[in-house]
Amino acid sequence: MALCAATASARYTVALEAPGNVEELLSRHLDIYRWRDDAKFDNEGLAVLVERVPEDAAGLLNTIGYFSPQVTARIDATVTPTKVLITVVPGELTRFRQIDFQLNGGIDDDDAREGRLQTRISNNWQLKEGDVFTQAGWDDAKRRTLLALQNARYPAARIEKSQVRIDPATHSADVTLIANSGPSYTYGEITVEGLSRYPASIVKDLIDFKPGQTYRRRDLLDLQAEIENLPYFGGAAVEAIPSDSAPWVAPVTVRVQEVPLQRLSVGAGYSTTSGARGSVAYTYNNLFNRGWVFDAQSTLDRDTQEFETGVSFPQRSTGYSHRIYGSLKHENVENLDTRSKKLGVSRSITRINNSNGIDRLITLEYLTEKRDRGGGDIDELTALTANYRWIRRDLDNQRDPHRGNLLQLEAGGAAKGMLSDETFVRLYARGQQYLPFAGKGIFVARMELGQTIANDPNKVPTDWLFRAGGSGSVRGYDYQSLGIAGEDGTVLPGQAVVTATLEAQYPVYKDWRGAVFVDYGDAAATFADLKPVAGAGVGARWASPVGVVGADLAYGFDREQVRFYFSLGMAF
Repeated sequence: MALCAATASARYTVALEAPGNVEELLSRHLDIYRWRDDAKFDNEGLAVLVERVPEDAAGLLNTIGYFSPQVTARIDATVTPTKVLITVVPGELTRFRQIDFQLNGGIDDDDAREGRLQTRISNNWQLKEGDVFTQAGWDDAKRRTLLALQNARYPAARIEKSQVRIDPATHSADVTLIANSGPSYTYGEITVEGLSRYPASIVKDLIDFKPGQTYRRRDLLDLQAEIENLPYFGGAAVEAIPSDSAPWVAPVTVRVQEVPLQRLSVGAGYSTTSGARGSVAYTYNNLFNRGWVFDAQSTLDRDTQEFETGVSFPQRSTGYSHRIYGSLKHENVENLDTRSKKLGVSRSITRINNSNGIDRLITLEYLTEKRDRGGGDIDELTALTANYRWIRRDLDNQRDPHRGNLLQLEAGGAAKGMLSDETFVRLYARGQQYLPFAGKGIFVARMELGQTIANDPNKVPTDWLFRAGGSGSVRGYDYQSLGIAGEDGTVLPGQAVVTATLEAQYPVYKDWRGAVFVDYGDAAATFADLKPVAGAGVGARWASPVGVVGADLAYGFDREQVRFYFSLGMAF
């Protein structure tokens, strides 16, 4: 029994006696609950509401399979405030006895395709004889049937007959569903609307279907998603309207909403790793009126000064994007001073499905570097490198994951004599797993593993070696402070790295979570030389609209030190 407490101004309270699932449904939807806190509601109005309770409750119970309920409702005016007493005996659940499905229309002319669609519909339907009948389940079965047809070559498919026959005596339901596929459609003329700043080619080059090809709704959805991811547009809509007479074609209309040609952004922020920082970035989206995107950006903080510029070319129907770039960078971290110049080309593709996806990036890069290892040791390096990066995301939510995993794999290197001073190969892997626990808690496990194979590591560029420490690595230690000890307090990069993290997060207030964690790892010349150190601490996580922001206080056991990690930035 559930008794709903009233406020001081309530005209009446409601006491409902019913099984748990029934009680939840009725208390959420019956009108008798809606007005109980309205001080203006009079006794006459209450009597009308109470009189309607049995009929309204029966209608609600029908939706979850109870077609012979016994419902009584009465008013008890002997108490103050007045009480409405409702008793519900739902009776026996109604189950599917016979399911009659028929598929008609143009699909009859293709026996093989009819068989495949029948199988797909059966797999998606998920209704079987003997299952409990619910209105939601029946509606979902009809929706899945229609979508299975409309998503294929039959966009004009419709439900011709939908019938449910309930036998209260046997508590059974006989259902009939007749679907008409309509004719088979092909794509018609493809038009693009809304373009004034950018050439039509940047949209048309994405389209991998042509007039006359078989209609598939997935083509339209994929095209719309790809257009929306382009830097030229703030929104897009892709529609195909089926003709209502032969020839059975569906002309395609692509409507886009353009963004300005140029964008200038300035940023400022502070990091506990590198102090105050600033950035300036400029983008021009239509170089030479070909949709080429020119960008230039400069960043500056206590340890790093970098300038990068490049040109990105429009994505093709294959899904691949290409870019050429160059950069200048000066960095001094843990007394290791490096100055580098890079010139490179890249080829990338991203396949996204909801919060899941796979990124692939191939890079060919020529770089020169001058590295001061301390003690008068100066390395001057050149390398022509190739690298392949593969990242898979399988998460329940991209912005704030609670379940799923991330996996990153990389392989690359250079060959001596081919514009390179040394032959080397770099292999790298990183994984992160999210698991829910104790209701709303999140358990996070991370591991990183990398090795560079080379005869002389002093001839390998810094970016192709490893250091550890800091946020995202081993907390409790300074950024990239774990590596090979050099002269003058310099920390040199090594050929091997291993780090791992275990972290538990739990909600403490609204979008805030508390966290406890332990990190472990090191970087060294070889795996045999690794001397892993541990750090542990507590932190806070805020699930902001743009992602999770974190602050951590960590203790490094090996160096007996406390470090605070927090990043805050603002663009304007």
